[in-house]
Amino acid sequence: MFVKLTPQAEQPELLARLKELLQQHPGPVATVLFYEQQQKLLALSDAYRIKPSPALFSEMEKMLGEGTVKIK
Repeated sequence: MFVKLTPQAEQPELLARLKELLQQHPGPVATVLFYEQQQKLLALSDAYRIKPSPALFSEMEKMLGEGTVKIK
């Protein structure tokens, strides 16, 4: 799963909330953060592997903005 982080989303408290949310949905899919401003990818550890669900994606997009979550 790819999560695009806009410059506005790069806030420590928002990233902490995102990590908590990811840990509430454990599963087999790896999570990769894409920092839009630096054009940098960061693969998160296995602790942040998720089980994809519409509820999880909806919650993440509420937090980070429309179109910020992609499954590849």
